[in-house]
Amino acid sequence: MTKICFTCAVLCASAAALAGARMDVRLDGGGVLRSIAVGGAEFATGGGDLWKAVFASSSNLCERLDVAAGDAASFERTAAHGGETLLWRDIPLGGMRGVLDARVDIERRTDGSQAWRLSFDCRTPRWKLFSTDFPRFARVTRDGEGDAMLPWRDHGARLFKKRSAGRRRRFDYLGHAPMVAAFFIGADGLYIAAEDPDARIKRMYVEGEQNIRFETPVELGAEGPRYSVVLAPLKGDWWSAARRYRDFALRQKWAARGPVKDIPGYPRRICEIPLWINIHGHPDAASNTLARAKEIFPGWTTGLHWHLWQHSGHDVNYPEYFPEQPGTKECIAFCRSINQEPMPYTNGRLWTATTSGFLMAEPYSIMRADGSRYIEKYAPWTPELAVMCPSRPEWHRVMLNFTSRILDGLGAQSIFIDQIGAAEGCACYDPAHGHPVGGGAWWYDGYEAALAPIRRAWNAKGAFITTEGAGEAYIGMVDGYLQVVERTPEDVPFHNAVYSGWTTYFCSPENNDDAPPAFRALQTRELLWGNSLGWFLPDILDRPEKCAILRELCAFRQANLDALAYGSMLDELRFAGPVGTTTYEWLGRRPHFRLFDKTFKLPPSRFAEMTDVIGNWWRTADGEVVLLAANLTDRPQTVEYRDCSTDAVKTLSLAPHELRRIVR
Repeated sequence: MTKICFTCAVLCASAAALAGARMDVRLDGGGVLRSIAVGGAEFATGGGDLWKAVFASSSNLCERLDVAAGDAASFERTAAHGGETLLWRDIPLGGMRGVLDARVDIERRTDGSQAWRLSFDCRTPRWKLFSTDFPRFARVTRDGEGDAMLPWRDHGARLFKKRSAGRRRRFDYLGHAPMVAAFFIGADGLYIAAEDPDARIKRMYVEGEQNIRFETPVELGAEGPRYSVVLAPLKGDWWSAARRYRDFALRQKWAARGPVKDIPGYPRRICEIPLWINIHGHPDAASNTLARAKEIFPGWTTGLHWHLWQHSGHDVNYPEYFPEQPGTKECIAFCRSINQEPMPYTNGRLWTATTSGFLMAEPYSIMRADGSRYIEKYAPWTPELAVMCPSRPEWHRVMLNFTSRILDGLGAQSIFIDQIGAAEGCACYDPAHGHPVGGGAWWYDGYEAALAPIRRAWNAKGAFITTEGAGEAYIGMVDGYLQVVERTPEDVPFHNAVYSGWTTYFCSPENNDDAPPAFRALQTRELLWGNSLGWFLPDILDRPEKCAILRELCAFRQANLDALAYGSMLDELRFAGPVGTTTYEWLGRRPHFRLFDKTFKLPPSRFAEMTDVIGNWWRTADGEVVLLAANLTDRPQTVEYRDCSTDAVKTLSLAPHELRRIVR
């Protein structure tokens, strides 16, 4: 074992190099990361502490101490079987010495990747580990130097070419975003992911020149975050990261049900609804909207995401929805009789803190470390909302009660349970709840216990359950995800690339006032990525030109369900020669903003430069490989492209606005 004091570190700056196939992680003699080399590119050159942590007093969780790698008296690096161990010794803790050490165990894998895991040896009962920041990589890529694929809500990622994502970004798990990022300088890439089979509460921060760190509220007093962060070399582009993550993700417990085509009792109706409308209205508005949709789109079922079927307004009186609005049951029966799908809104996470019912429910809500309850408030006109602890059987019974009344009492065949797949997992410090105090895997386990009887009841009647967002951990608990976040040119279909065929994604939100060419471009992109379209306001039915576009797109989807509903997305259409581009203006409003005060600040317009021909390769449920392609323009287009398997150059000619399926 070699021991290197910090005072000697400058003499040994190149002594520590963690070599892997095509990847070289370089530390200096003090344990400071100097770079991660992949091929001819260098990433994470900013230095700084590789880890930080917070310890809390055993007698008062509000009394906390921050510690960091740079506080240690010494650093050691030793070879270990299949990897290496990094040791930081004698870290001062509240004036005490000799009571705290830290270690990072690095497992080298045969594919050239490395799995890093942090743990602490705390030898005093006075302090307990509260949270960790690990790993911390500074300046992963400089602005203007490389491309960054960062996790993002709903589609799972956005790709920022030769620039950062701007302000500091926080991505919560178990929410919309997967805990994976990838960075590329040319064709050389670095993959960084929290590959956590237990789905613990955590978050990723990215700021500045792609400074990235994982923050984890641990089970109070645990030895560490209890999961590995994996670094891997990549070659190519963001698709290489998606394929690597898919290989990990589909082997995890949340994907254990397998592809939807093989799940007994999976309600395939959700896969085969091509269009959705979003409405805040009472039963007469809901039934009239779906009756009109039946006239305009007679060839298929239109889904209706229905707010205000309950007795009070949106974001008030959760979960006390009943009595329902007069006529709700009759509305659902009528819409079902004409083969339309009204889906009532509920919330699976919140209790309105101003209701009398919360006096009973408060002990089962999330408690912060200071003893207060976790309260959220979304707008000045909404009441305070308490986050309920998903570990508590009392909350499970409440969820089962209101969902059963909607299924059995109202006759609904679909239900939306808001926020579960979108909102953050919250650390809870109530010792009376029975789960590990702080963070951990109990959030996932709690929702699995809550949703299992609900899903069984609904699926037994051919009904389906959806939630907001695309939180991967809930794939085994719900039947589909509403991907509601505003679309941008930076979106890439990461979740669709990883989980297509294993769940259903729906929604393609857009401002109804977008010009028809811009509308066609965005909706066609979403279609070829595998999403059911829509979540439009009802006034889309008053836009005949856009309804005509939607009829074309939805008809194409219905003709290609073997790929878009039940297949797996393999790659994008890659061109072998020049192709024209067009810039479209997307006005940048999510449709439901219109429901609120006109002074509500709206997102800016987005200008999307898109190739005139777009497409994606899919493997169908029967194993056939097909290219689904579209001409976005009103002019004929001929392009040369590369076969996704053989790399052979082929020619594709498309008529104006043509959508086509090409069998490889």
